[in-house]
Amino acid sequence: MSRIAGLIAILGFSILACISSSPAATQTAAPPLVTVAAGTEASSTGQPTGPTIETAPTPESKPSFKAAVIVDTTSEKVTREQAQSIFKEASGFLTELTPYGLEMVDFVEDGSGGSTKDMVNRYLGAQPANGLNGIVIFSLGDGGQARLSGGYGYSVPSDETQNAFASPVGGGNQIYVAVVDFTYKYMACGYGGSDSPQSATSLQGECNGQAGTACVQQNGYSMCANAVGNLYMSTPTHFVSSAIIRGLLHNFAPGGEQDNYATPECSAKMGYPAGFFDLQESEYYNGLCPFVYEDFTKSYQP
Repeated sequence: MSRIAGLIAILGFSILACISSSPAATQTAAPPLVTVAAGTEASSTGQPTGPTIETAPTPESKPSFKAAVIVDTTSEKVTREQAQSIFKEASGFLTELTPYGLEMVDFVEDGSGGSTKDMVNRYLGAQPANGLNGIVIFSLGDGGQARLSGGYGYSVPSDETQNAFASPVGGGNQIYVAVVDFTYKYMACGYGGSDSPQSATSLQGECNGQAGTACVQQNGYSMCANAVGNLYMSTPTHFVSSAIIRGLLHNFAPGGEQDNYATPECSAKMGYPAGFFDLQESEYYNGLCPFVYEDFTKSYQP
């Protein structure tokens, strides 16, 4: 028994010596993350064998659309924290459809009144626009326009800087503006134009013109029961975040309102059949024709 025990001890010592001296025991850095194109085969080592290998982008290398926020305090109450949260959500929508995020780089309040362009001019007159791509104004809009639709967009000329996002409509010597009603009630039900509900069912003009539709409470207000499952209702701020993207990117739509989702012009460009409409897809693209995101992506000229 002692001879067997001795052999076992010698064998164990030899194995430990081999392990300690083996180069395989040295820790090595993990291989860099790679993106494999669809349809590319991977080898037995786990590395793609095809030629279409791209190094995964780092967060630092991903550019952002930089926007300042102006709160029109004559009509809206929005805190910096609320605006930052909205921007974070909106940025997620944009990065799903383009290589770019959305970044809030400034926050100011303006209680001087006037038009939204007056607010933009006051802001740009107070500080240089270098590096700024757009401005988001939380306001009911000129003539209450944002209150009626949720939001809209336009651009203002800028001679001070060349925008890194050069729109096919007007080029890069402009700043893109989105005017958004922070308190807009998507698919409001039973209000009849009032600030508080007047009916348990939809009134004229509500719920896509379907008067008598049941109203339910969701996201803090009374809304059409048949819209509960809509994408815009998935979070309390989804519609507002979406309105920011729609307002800013409308400046990259050469056809203006004709480049909204499901217009005859959009359907022709996208190859959709006549009369095609998919509500969830419409809301996924923030009410814009999908090709607008391609034009926006191509517009970046660092």
